[in-house]
Amino acid sequence: MTETTQTHALIGKYYEEEREQREKELSLAELKLRLDANDLAMLSMIARRFRKGRDDVAQEVLSSALLDLFSCIDASERKLMARDADDAAKSIADSIAEENGVRDVEFRTGYWTQQDRQIAKIEKQREKAAKQAEKEASMANKQETPKPQAEEPATAPEATAEDSSNEESTHYPETSAIEKAPAALETQTEAANEYDEEQQTANAE
Repeated sequence: MTETTQTHALIGKYYEEEREQREKELSLAELKLRLDANDLAMLSMIARRFRKGRDDVAQEVLSSALLDLFSCIDASERKLMARDADDAAKSIADSIAEENGVRDVEFRTGYWTQQDRQIAKIEKQREKAAKQAEKEASMANKQETPKPQAEEPATAPEATAEDSSNEESTHYPETSAIEKAPAALETQTEAANEYDEEQQTANAE
């Protein structure tokens, strides 16, 4: 009984996948492409390797490439293009529904506007990360650069007392002579007094 229930669920899954695939095909417009031999050969190789149809691979590649191209457009222009593409998507979806004989076609409204916001968010994050990295690199360079050491002023050697005396006598000879004059005069006075005393003693005898 359990095996029968699982088998019924599996068949139900197949029916659901078939319905989704049919609805998807009805929501797509046909686009004819002309490819050269090299591109068509690689498209066939990739489709064969992953067991996909060439049209399915080409559709996914084109969708991814359009998103990459859109992200490279200037931010101000990209925003306007996203708005115009979203406005045009509704009329294109109505045309697809009419062409395929269905009442309406489901599609994601505001798809390109949402992609623009996501791209702008990523760009801001990258810019912030770049500024942070530049700031950290600048701080690291400042820390690695050694600060120049201030040169100590040369100290003059201390002058000795003898050097000071010689310097004074050399630079001021007049002062040295004046200082020596009283001492010579005093010596002459003492000698004269001794001579007078000797004369007086001799006369008294």
